[in-house]
Amino acid sequence: MRPVVLDRSKSVLWVDAYVEYRDPGARQLLYALPRLQAEGWKIKIWCLRSDAPRDSVEHVFLPRSPLPGALVMFYFSLAANLYGLIQWLLHRERPADVIHTNCGIYFGADVASVHFVNCVWLRKHWELGFESWKEPLQFLLHCGGAIFEWIQWWCPLLRKALPVSDSVGEEVRRRARPGLEFETLPNAYDETRFNPTIRAESRETFRAQLGWRSGEIVFAFVSLGHHKRKGFWLAVKALAILRAEGVQQVRFLVVGGLPRTIATLEARLNREVSDWREWIVFTGQQPAAEHYLAAADAFLYPSYFEAFCLAEIEAAAMGLPLLLTPHHGSEMILRDGVNGCVLSYEPTAMAATLRHFIERGAASFSRDTGQALTRTEYAHRLLGIYERLRSPAGR
Repeated sequence: MRPVVLDRSKSVLWVDAYVEYRDPGARQLLYALPRLQAEGWKIKIWCLRSDAPRDSVEHVFLPRSPLPGALVMFYFSLAANLYGLIQWLLHRERPADVIHTNCGIYFGADVASVHFVNCVWLRKHWELGFESWKEPLQFLLHCGGAIFEWIQWWCPLLRKALPVSDSVGEEVRRRARPGLEFETLPNAYDETRFNPTIRAESRETFRAQLGWRSGEIVFAFVSLGHHKRKGFWLAVKALAILRAEGVQQVRFLVVGGLPRTIATLEARLNREVSDWREWIVFTGQQPAAEHYLAAADAFLYPSYFEAFCLAEIEAAAMGLPLLLTPHHGSEMILRDGVNGCVLSYEPTAMAATLRHFIERGAASFSRDTGQALTRTEYAHRLLGIYERLRSPAGR
């Protein structure tokens, strides 16, 4: 690698609470960091936690949040904006040449990535209704998130929005101030981990480890949380219908989830699906999810709302056919009948599509990652965006 020569005028500030590899949004930036530094960009970060190297990246760690759980993001947004205002009053200069934030976090940013649109999910959540005492509280949190996003979209300092999919970009465009520039920047996947070679090498080993025989059809599902929004219960209903119709060889592999989340799901399954332990397997959090995806025959994700789901991208990169509802971001990757199937939100109709998929066979579908980017491609695109924002024409 050529020596890194930093041009002090080429600096970018990332403002996000958690700049960590386990965060799907921040992971993209960390992938791009070496390329940016090689091109002479100085990276600065305001955050609570970071996986970026301390010796080559300038960090400002804001005080830890006294608030629990999801309230941390509201705390961080207020803390970051207060810190930014104080710095401006003290120094009367911008902290970096380009300021990049996640939407709804820092209102002094030039560019904001859009990985979620709270108002869209709020509408869908209202239609679905509330099933537990926690859901109204979650709804209120998303209301707060929608307000913060609206402030970001209408802030005169914001020059460019970076939605991860075209459909999410259209949702924001209809709600943002006129004149805001948009550029779709899709999510990136780690091609060294998620590829057909890894699938071929791990498939039989992990199927045997999970106790599955060659004739069983395994549908994979990946989620750290938000199982209702991501369609977990829709998938369970459709697969239960298939089994009731005599298709007993189907299995459901659920990757991810904290122990308390899985315990809640299992408690409801005990009440509603008496035989679930015969065909549903929870793996919990896994540092190498690609090996579990390798054990599957297809990726089943009947989500109500996504932006451009990284789990779908990683599954497609492994060569798994995608079985998706027509949610936001699916237009970026799914070609119906080619690399997967479009699913209905109605469980019986969904079960019929799954039956057709089984009859046709997973091998008849091709590998296609659509408009998703590799790490190298993402870094190249991000670099171009920063360079254009920095140039006189971009100001």
